[in-house]
Amino acid sequence: MTRQLFTASDIRRLANDQKSNLLIVAPDDLITPEAQDVARELGVQIRREEAASNAPAPATLPPLKVVRGANVVLEAFEPGASANTRLRDVITSGNGSPMGAGYMSLERGEFPWTLNYDEVDVVLEGELVITRGGERVRGGPGDCIFIPKGSTITFGTPGGVRFFYVTFPADWA
Repeated sequence: MTRQLFTASDIRRLANDQKSNLLIVAPDDLITPEAQDVARELGVQIRREEAASNAPAPATLPPLKVVRGANVVLEAFEPGASANTRLRDVITSGNGSPMGAGYMSLERGEFPWTLNYDEVDVVLEGELVITRGGERVRGGPGDCIFIPKGSTITFGTPGGVRFFYVTFPADWA
């Protein structure tokens, strides 16, 4: 933040034009000696904000977490049974995160879903097809797909897919 300089004219303008008797200045702002004298004469109080170093200490951060994708065991996801859908949440609000993350796989097929959260999918293997109304996107390995909150979609794949998803908020289900 830029430092400001307050002069006697600033104090007079504050007292006479703005009818105020209080000036709050930032810790680094400068006030001329004449401005301080005029403030006393006109009954204007000058208060300096506290420096940021007096702010409370930040909350303790949750621990870092690494998930080894090769070790993640996916579980059946009933809404996607027609495509033999499997998934596993690996980051949740239980980890102190406002975002969720996990892995999902589908075999050939598709299933409908409505998202009450935002989602980003990163395809790891195969091809992911997302359909929303007349709109269809396809993603292959390394591709990233954003699906906005409120979307009614179909997750699908012509031959199989494994992807990593990130949701906001964390507790999507």
